[in-house]
Amino acid sequence: MKRTLFASLIAVSVLLSTVTAVAQQKINYRVSTYVKIAGDKEAAAVDFAKTSGTKLIREMMASGQSPISAIALQRVVYSGVPALDYNYIQTITYDGAPTEPNPAVLDPLYRKATGMSMQEYGMKLASLGSVAGTMVYRIEAMVPGSQNATGNYIQVVRWKITAQRGADYGNYMQKMQLPLNTQAMKDGRIVGWSTARVVYPGGGDAPFDAYTATTLKDLASALPTSANPNQGRMTFEKVFPAEIFGAFVAEGQALRRAVRTDLLKVVWSVDRSGL
Repeated sequence: MKRTLFASLIAVSVLLSTVTAVAQQKINYRVSTYVKIAGDKEAAAVDFAKTSGTKLIREMMASGQSPISAIALQRVVYSGVPALDYNYIQTITYDGAPTEPNPAVLDPLYRKATGMSMQEYGMKLASLGSVAGTMVYRIEAMVPGSQNATGNYIQVVRWKITAQRGADYGNYMQKMQLPLNTQAMKDGRIVGWSTARVVYPGGGDAPFDAYTATTLKDLASALPTSANPNQGRMTFEKVFPAEIFGAFVAEGQALRRAVRTDLLKVVWSVDRSGL
């Protein structure tokens, strides 16, 4: 049975009680829904997200009935060979964890925002496309002020973490990569960066364990026609003047390997700004 499009808006709820925070550090989650939309329905699907979807998410955020802090719909720019079984990714970022949907509370919100019940809204989504899969991630680090605005491009790199090095990888991302990307954003080379760890489905046989997402202003930024080959070293020496760049590179290679790199275009996004 096909699951409905954007299922995480109305039905995805994950009980994450088995995950605990180190030193009581707050954990925020992200749910990605991988969606297949036929070419003749893409315009209608994006329009529905921009109109009814925006009204619904805004109402849910304003009501205090949802921990959603941001949502974005991204189109896969290059599907690869063989092509992926999805061409859009809906990503919901939570302030904390997803919660169990309560239809008695949410149905009035759906009706107020969209003029449709939860069931009717779900049926509309199902008519626009189908879900290829969903995944839950734990956000490991994010540059403050990162944006994910309509028209931006996102370079997503999926990583397989070296066995028994998960803790070292987390420390590397938070202590090294986060400051470097914070500097890159200050320098205007990127407009956002985050990294997240796979929660469900995970395990040793999972195809990847984590991903990094670098947000770029536009396609020209994503596909530059010239680049400074020493930019990485220059930024590193600026942020970590007492550290050795070669050791940093070697540590990254020992901790992880890149599985796949994708380029996405943000076609719709809503966050809590203005509320």
